[in-house]
Amino acid sequence: MQLGFIGCGVISTEHVEGLAELKSSGLETFELSAVCDIQFERAANFALEVEKRLGKRPAVYSDYRVMLEIEQLDAVSILVNHDLHHSVAEDCFAAGVNVQMQKPLAISPSFGQKMISDAKKYNRVLTVSEPSVLGAANVAMVNAVKDGIIGSVFLIMDYATVSLNRGFFAGTPWRHMKGKAGAGWINDHGVHRTHFFTEINGAIDEVFAYTEIFEKELSNGELTIKPTGEDTAVTVFKFNNGGLGHWMCATSAHGERTGGVWIYGNKGCLRPGQHVTLDDGRRILIPELIEKYASDIIKHPFGHSYVELWDAIVKNKTPISSAQRGLEALGVVFAALESATIGQPVKVNDILNGKKHKYEDTVFDEMESNK
Repeated sequence: MQLGFIGCGVISTEHVEGLAELKSSGLETFELSAVCDIQFERAANFALEVEKRLGKRPAVYSDYRVMLEIEQLDAVSILVNHDLHHSVAEDCFAAGVNVQMQKPLAISPSFGQKMISDAKKYNRVLTVSEPSVLGAANVAMVNAVKDGIIGSVFLIMDYATVSLNRGFFAGTPWRHMKGKAGAGWINDHGVHRTHFFTEINGAIDEVFAYTEIFEKELSNGELTIKPTGEDTAVTVFKFNNGGLGHWMCATSAHGERTGGVWIYGNKGCLRPGQHVTLDDGRRILIPELIEKYASDIIKHPFGHSYVELWDAIVKNKTPISSAQRGLEALGVVFAALESATIGQPVKVNDILNGKKHKYEDTVFDEMESNK
């Protein structure tokens, strides 16, 4: 099937790496036949990189609508600013093209709901490229926990603090503006975590959080901005099964960063990406988990995302990283943001059904002011 990329920024290279791993493994999926970026030169340079890695240079466009009209595409991978996800996706659905969306699903839950509705309206597939739950290592960890390797999960702790030295995350100032990104680090990074949490231990029921913007001004030496998206969030949450979680993420750290996830069950602890430690002292490494629980899964998370997209289109198979699961993960993030806004615990379902939306309204307001 023919695949197009809409957006040729930093993350697009990792997607090509995933496609290259699929090709080297002999797995049938997509031919990347067209790429598009509003900066034509960037798209052209990216096309040359695609040719080096995949053996064929894709057609190059600066307007995705023209690409959709000219190319006979079966699917696209959308790799653009969060505020554009819903509108670009609808254009693709209307053109008869299936969509893989780079996380987060949308800039906010309401737009996520719209995208899922649009996919159904046009009878197209919509998946999310969420590397935190895809690839052999992540699938193995989830399957091992569901198999009871650490017993019943009752506590998840996640700490992710980084220092930007008052610069821009990934060199992109828009990620710090809620009208472009939906929120700050809690959305850009946090939606990875919430998707993984819920894949590991089921739905999150309720969230309470505090958020702040501690870095009032960011600059790369040429451009200076005043962020509107939160750079620090401290959150607690409760799963439907009674388990608890503590989650802290910040881009406002100075001097020293910290990072790590601990998943505790009544028989042991999982350190994602590292090992399982059991009560009897045994340590099980991730490669051992892969061999037992995910030996048939491609290792590269983005490569796996294209297997999922292919299977959803060809076999009508529900993907691990479905649009609905992506929406639920986004709902947890916005429950935290809503809680910090109103000063009360918030049910995730109240976010997903639109009952509570005070924070989301501020995103809409900033989006409107950007027009």
